[in-house]
Amino acid sequence: MRYLFFSILVLLNTVSFANSFANNALLSLCEVNKEWLKQPEKFSAIQQANFAAPKNFNEWIAVHLMLVETTLRKRDIRHLSALQISHRTALLDKLQQYHQAGVFPINDYLPYKNPIFIDRIGTHCAVGYLMQQSGAEDLAQRIDFEQKYAYVHEIKVNSVAEWAAKNGFTLDELAWIQPGYPVQSNAQDMEGGLNGPVNAIAIDPINQTIFAGGDFTQSTKGANCQNIAAYISGFAGFDWISIGGNLDGAVHALLVYNNKLYVGGAFTSANGQTANRVAVYDLLSSQWQTLGGLDSTVKVLAVYNGDIYAGGDFTGFVAKWNGTSWQDVTQGFLYGNGVRTLEVFDNKLIIGGDFELATGALRKHVASYDGTFMGSVGFGTTTPVNDFTIRNGKLIAGCDVISGNDTCALAEFDNNDWQVLLRSNTFIGAEFVGVSIKSVQAYNDKIIAGGEFTCASMMTYGNNLMTFSQTLFDTTLYTSCEPLTLLNASINQVLLHGNQLYFGGQFATNLSDTLNHIAYLNFEPTNIPKVEPNAAKLMVYPNPTSDALMIENKNIQAIELIDAQGKIVLRHACYKSGERTNVKGLAAGVYLLRAKADNTWLVSQWIKQ
Repeated sequence: MRYLFFSILVLLNTVSFANSFANNALLSLCEVNKEWLKQPEKFSAIQQANFAAPKNFNEWIAVHLMLVETTLRKRDIRHLSALQISHRTALLDKLQQYHQAGVFPINDYLPYKNPIFIDRIGTHCAVGYLMQQSGAEDLAQRIDFEQKYAYVHEIKVNSVAEWAAKNGFTLDELAWIQPGYPVQSNAQDMEGGLNGPVNAIAIDPINQTIFAGGDFTQSTKGANCQNIAAYISGFAGFDWISIGGNLDGAVHALLVYNNKLYVGGAFTSANGQTANRVAVYDLLSSQWQTLGGLDSTVKVLAVYNGDIYAGGDFTGFVAKWNGTSWQDVTQGFLYGNGVRTLEVFDNKLIIGGDFELATGALRKHVASYDGTFMGSVGFGTTTPVNDFTIRNGKLIAGCDVISGNDTCALAEFDNNDWQVLLRSNTFIGAEFVGVSIKSVQAYNDKIIAGGEFTCASMMTYGNNLMTFSQTLFDTTLYTSCEPLTLLNASINQVLLHGNQLYFGGQFATNLSDTLNHIAYLNFEPTNIPKVEPNAAKLMVYPNPTSDALMIENKNIQAIELIDAQGKIVLRHACYKSGERTNVKGLAAGVYLLRAKADNTWLVSQWIKQ
């Protein structure tokens, strides 16, 4: 029996390791091509293969192609003709030679990673190579000329579907073969970061000190800073330091107010003093002070009408500091799993989390407090709220994406109730799938969102950090989810300060860059949304080009080109389909193209070299 138990234990550990390896490998393969998520064999293909862990992105492309090739050989193709099977087998042999050679196209046309059909020196992408090897080089060259940067499903060139069918492939299989490219991020590490998750970030605007709170013990360079640290500029440059005391539990909330740093979390002592879940650090005297006590974790701190409020899992969920103790302000009005965020809006303290309201009618996840009374905010959101921001005078909620049959990632309070802005879905030119949006910040018309999700916009994709925007053309509203990073784990908080966007969380790396739980990137978003609605009705080529542009649609009437600042730089009121338009005088960059056909404006994106 002892040996049987040991054998079962070894087997369970082996299975657990295999599952962990498959999950990690799948995450990396999705960086190469997000079509992996759609494949029924995704885990079996990884688990049955024998490959060493790739050292770089190029090696992951080779592994991706190897796994796709071997999996496609095993699929049931009895519905194909003998000739189709012969062509398919021959091209899979060619694909094997292609990935074993390990020579892939390099996109040096654009300042970010993006698919390219044929590069400057004639190296074909995997799908282009298969076309070439089948004798359809003219088709590959035509795709390269007209849609050099397109994914398979975006290619509008005639004969692609016919070529695929002739050679025994589906378009979905070709889309899986074609490697994609993750967003090119300029995320910067902050002196090596910290050795554990960051849950909260705050900035002292006077001396520009950045504070990080979380579940860590030191910086990666060895500075002791248990659960709270300051990022300061010294004689030798920036570095992480302790701020004079350690906290014996995780930090979840930071607030700078009146030259003091308020700290909330799961700790019970600060710098040796009893401090049940809340403490305050005086930025002028560099001294820690206690601030009463609460009976469970504090998740958020806020200022409302000059008073400090805390929200969390403790009794009552929301409390006000009255100068000597914490006062429960909800008085049983909320019940459930606790409060996660607080925001001042419309002269009220807005409360968000995972709870219900004791109103007699079903109202969930959002409540208000006017200094005296609790109240509802519409009927609430369909899923729990993690954070609020205010955009264009309206309250925005970042939420858990799925709860039961309900789906809601972003919601807006409009017309006295909550309207869903974003849910797990694939849009025209955009895609969003995720677990939660944990932190949101408004920037002009955009929403910066961090959390646990994947997203894509046109030709690039990423995860866990994005900008969300909606653009109205005539009467149609188009959604854009613009990825900013590709991290190995989730984000807990985003904070925009000037033109720098700071973010902290569970992540350790961004592609091949080591960040260790906290980082920043220069944030200068373009006003051009990456959307391509009605793409099947509009062909724009060459794209990119430096001299002449052509647009095709049998009913086209007029065209407009709009630059990154939203200015119309070219307009043809009477345009004929396929007419050459001289664009030599335009500056290089990304443009929005609008074409009027059948009294409807179609939208695409065009790149001027």
